[in-house]
Amino acid sequence: MKKTTVLIFVFITAVLLSFACRADGAYISNQNGETERASLNDVLSVNTDEDMTGGYITWYADGAALPDTADTLKVTAEMLGKTITASVTVNGTSVTTAPVKIAAGAPALEFSGNPGDYSAYLTWSGKGNGSDITKYEISYALSASPDVTVKTITIDPESSGYTLTGLSGGSEHIIKLTAYNEAGSTSVTIRLTPNDPDLATAVAVKNEIESLNFAIHMDLGNDPESIRNYLLSYFGRYSDYGVTVKDVIVDNVVPAVRKSALLPDAPAGSFSYVAEIGKGDVSLTTKYLTAQIDNSSSIVFLTAEKFSVLRGEKLTVTASLIDINLTDFEWFVASSSSDEGVRIESSKTDRCEIPTDKAGEFFVYCICGGVSSSRLRIVVNEPFVPVSDVELSTETLTAGQSGILHADIYPSNATNTSIVWSILNDGGCMAVLNGRTVTAYEPGTVTLKATVKNGVAEGDYEKTFYITVRRRPDEQGEQTDEADAKTPISELELDCSAIAGIEALTVKYEGGDVQITPVSDETIRKILESADVDADIKDMIGAVKFVYDAGSIAHETSMKIKGYDGRVTVLTVNGNGGKTVTEQTPENGIVYGNAVSPDTVILLKEKKQNGNGAALALLLLPAAPVAFAAVFITVITVVSKKSKMNKNGR
Repeated sequence: MKKTTVLIFVFITAVLLSFACRADGAYISNQNGETERASLNDVLSVNTDEDMTGGYITWYADGAALPDTADTLKVTAEMLGKTITASVTVNGTSVTTAPVKIAAGAPALEFSGNPGDYSAYLTWSGKGNGSDITKYEISYALSASPDVTVKTITIDPESSGYTLTGLSGGSEHIIKLTAYNEAGSTSVTIRLTPNDPDLATAVAVKNEIESLNFAIHMDLGNDPESIRNYLLSYFGRYSDYGVTVKDVIVDNVVPAVRKSALLPDAPAGSFSYVAEIGKGDVSLTTKYLTAQIDNSSSIVFLTAEKFSVLRGEKLTVTASLIDINLTDFEWFVASSSSDEGVRIESSKTDRCEIPTDKAGEFFVYCICGGVSSSRLRIVVNEPFVPVSDVELSTETLTAGQSGILHADIYPSNATNTSIVWSILNDGGCMAVLNGRTVTAYEPGTVTLKATVKNGVAEGDYEKTFYITVRRRPDEQGEQTDEADAKTPISELELDCSAIAGIEALTVKYEGGDVQITPVSDETIRKILESADVDADIKDMIGAVKFVYDAGSIAHETSMKIKGYDGRVTVLTVNGNGGKTVTEQTPENGIVYGNAVSPDTVILLKEKKQNGNGAALALLLLPAAPVAFAAVFITVITVVSKKSKMNKNGR
C-alpha cells in the first residue's frame, strides 16, 4: 500500500509540474529585462526553457499577426498602446507567451493656419500614438507680450479645424495647439498676423490727407474754429469708405487779409492742423500738417452728397461761388488730378450730373468767370456681383508631395474673388495647408473648404472639395504601358503587405487606379461604435481603406484572410458614410465584398454564441489535473483492495 501511495504522489506532482512549465515556459522581455511593459523603440525578445533550434516565432499585436517573424521585435509607433504576444513553435508544438503591454505615447501633431480678417483659420491632424486623444486646447498670446495668454479654448477631440475670431488685426499672434491623451500631451505653436481691413483703409485715408496740397479760402475759414468746422465738413467725403475724421486740432493760425484795390498785396494766411482718423477699432493720427488760407477775391468750390457711387448710380455735384457774379459754368471730368479732362457740354448751371457709366477714379472740376475750382475726387464702383460657383482644378495629390490649389471663380467679374482655404477633414492623410499650398503625407481623401469673404449678398460664399491622395509611385512599383492601358473592367491584385490580417486582395474596377491603405485603430473604433454590430476592435481580423483615382469605380472585391478560418462578419462603409453588414463563410479563406466603390471594409470574427460555456470551461481547466489525479487514485485504491481480498481469500 505504501508503494502505491508513493506512485500516486509522484504522478500528481508530475502532472502539476507539467502544467506549471507549460504556463511559465515562455515570456517576453525588453532589452532591460522588463517583462510586463515596454515602450517605443524597445527591442523585445522571447525567452523559453525549450531548445529553439529549428523553431520559429509569430508575433501578435492585439491578436493580429505581425509580418515580422524575426527572433526580436522593435516597438514602433504603430504598436503604441497595444498588447504584444508571441507564439513559439518548435517541432509542431506551440507555446504562447504572457502578454506585454506597450505604453502609449504622447500625441503627434501637425499644425498650420492662415490669417483672416481679425481671425485665423487653423487646421491640424493629430495621432493618438496608442491612446485616443481626449481633447485639444488652443491658446494664444500677442508676440508683444508672449507670456500673457489672451484666451484658451477647449476643442472636441474629433475636430481638425477651428477659426479663431476677435483677434487684433495687424498684430502678430503666437498660437499654441495642445493635444492630450492618457500618456501626456504635445504642444506645437505657429505665428500668424491677422488681417485688419479697417486699419488698411484708415492708413490709406491718412496717407491721402497727408499728401493733400491743401488750401482754403478765407471766406470758408479764417480763424481756428471756422477752419476746424470747415475741415470736419470737408473730410466728411471719407465716410463713403467707412472712415471718420473724428477731430481736427488747428493751431498757429495766421489770418489772411482780403485783397482789394487799396491792398493789392495783402498777405495770405496759414495754419497748422492734425486730423484724428477712426474706422472700427482703429484710431490713427496724421502727422503735423500746414495749409494756406487763400485771400483772392473770388473762388469756386464744389460739394457732393457722396464721393463714391455704383456704376450707373446718379451723382450730382454743386458749385458755390464767392465774389463771382457770372452764372456761366463749364464742367470737366478728368481721369487724373492733373490732366485737362473732358468738358461736359450739356451743363451750364451750378449743378452737374456726373456720368457714372464707367467704373474707376475720376476728378471733377468747374470753371466760372475764369476761376477754376479745386478737383473733386469721385470713385465709381462696379455693382456688387455675387459668386455663383468655384471650381477646383486640383483633384489628386501624391503622398509626401505638395500641390498648389488652382481654382476659378464664376462669374469672372465677381466683386470679391479672394479665396481662403481650410481643411475640414484630413481623412488620416496628415494634411497641412499653407495658403494655397497643401501637403499630405499619407494616402486617403482630404476634405477642403473654399471661403470667399463677402462673396454673396448674405455673407461668405463657401464650397467643399475632396482631394484624393495617392501612394507614391515608388510604393506602387513600376507600371508598364500594358498596365496603364485600362480595359472597361479590369482586375487588379493589390499589395497587402501593410494590411494586418488580410493576405491578398483583388478588386475589379473601371476608370482610374484603385489603391488600399491601412485603417487606424481610432478610426476603426469610431466606425464600430456607430455601426449596428456586436463587436469591438479585439474582434477584428483586418481592415482596409480604399483610395480611388478620379473617375474610378470598384465593382467587386475579394479578400483572402490570414490566420482565421471561422465565419466572418463583413462591415462595409460606403462612400456616403452608410454602413452595411453581411455574414460570410470563407471559401478557401476568401470573403467577398460586393459594394460599389466602398470606402472602408472591416472583417470581424464570428461572435461565439455559447459564451457562458466557454467561460465555464476556462474556469474548470485548472481543476483538470486534480480531477484526473482523483480518478487515478480511485482506480488504484479499488485495484489494491481487490488484490488484498484475493490474498485473504487464498
